[in-house]
Amino acid sequence: MTDTTPTKESTTTDPAATDELAERLRRSGVNLTTTDPTADHADLDPVGDALADARIIGLGEATHGTREFFQLKHRIVRYLVEEQGLRLFAMEANLPETMALDNYVVHGEGDALEALAGTHFWVWRTESVLAFVEWLREFNAERPLDDRVRFYGIDAQYTTGAVERLDKFLASADPDLRKELQADLDATNDEGDINDQYMSDHDPEATEQLLDRLGTAFEERREAFVMATSERETVMARRCLRVIEQARQRRTARETDGKQASMVVRDEAMAENLSWVLEYEALDRAVLWAHDSHICRTVNSGARVESAPSLGSYLADRYGDDYFALGFDFLGGSFRAIGIELTPESELTTWSLDEPPADSITRVFAAAGGNLAFLDFDTASENDRLDEWLAEPRAKRKLGAVYYGPDGPSENEKDGQAAHNAVRVLPEAFDGLLFVRETTPSRVLDSPEY
Repeated sequence: MTDTTPTKESTTTDPAATDELAERLRRSGVNLTTTDPTADHADLDPVGDALADARIIGLGEATHGTREFFQLKHRIVRYLVEEQGLRLFAMEANLPETMALDNYVVHGEGDALEALAGTHFWVWRTESVLAFVEWLREFNAERPLDDRVRFYGIDAQYTTGAVERLDKFLASADPDLRKELQADLDATNDEGDINDQYMSDHDPEATEQLLDRLGTAFEERREAFVMATSERETVMARRCLRVIEQARQRRTARETDGKQASMVVRDEAMAENLSWVLEYEALDRAVLWAHDSHICRTVNSGARVESAPSLGSYLADRYGDDYFALGFDFLGGSFRAIGIELTPESELTTWSLDEPPADSITRVFAAAGGNLAFLDFDTASENDRLDEWLAEPRAKRKLGAVYYGPDGPSENEKDGQAAHNAVRVLPEAFDGLLFVRETTPSRVLDSPEY
């Protein structure tokens, strides 16, 4: 699959050619009316039709800090739940930590905002995501337990949530074993902290010992664990140990082979965890909420690292056409991100991008005139001229939680604006795109403005 490194392009292009492509996109695409999650579903029917046969639906986002993306994803998930009976939601968040969110939306126990804060990511601690979680709880309330939407994280970047879950589990399942393992549990717990390589800050030797000893215990004492707790508690505790192993593998890959290797481990772990969730819950469909770079079918390309297989590429390999990757794009407005470098001293604030690159699909969407639009690439392929244009690498917006600024990530690297426009053969990377003309920043709930 073709996936090239983003490059800075001219901001001029042939207006006539753009207008022609825009007209063809208008014929192939569908305009949506609103991002409001509470609005009527009627305009989403074309989106729903495109997603109807997918077993896994990846909902991306072109930035981690855009309010309209979160609202639109909420709206689409609501459609899938209410109109198509979907009952499994997965998110780019650490698996053990999201057990509190599942407990809230399924059983109404705990506090939604506290559970979101426990995911470690400011990007989910927002007004829009909180509204989504509260809607899930409202939908689930009073429904039969087996007809409620389950909430899972699939990430494995931290050890702390897994250690805390295992400690609590062992207190009931085997107090003597817990006492024997206490020192290793404590040393494995990264307490939500990262080291200077942005890796889980755990003790390697103690973690390896914990994985070995507790892994053996799950094999040898499983029936006793189930008798002392429950089948579900035992299964989830065992998965927490696997998450610790995945976080350990990611750090080992980073220290041994570099950033790209750690990206490979992370996305492969997320794909594994999502497949595990589907099998464990015995549900035939899931919707996945994550960044475009993760849900795309090709590769995850960072601003300062070589491309690596994406979560979506693993899902595409396993599920084929049963996986639908829906990416996002935007023209202008603003978004929230951490400035310059991903460190505690970086500034979380509002940013904007320059005009999109020449020959980008962003420009064609903009010329088509709609404020919100959906393009299914299967439909676009029926238009020969548009299909031919899309067969070449084209840029679209791409930014995670970090904005690098006009001088780029560091000296001698590409311009910061170009770093936030990824060039891909779009129909290979995504099955469809959603376009938002004007964006506003996500509303982080503990920010001074809110």
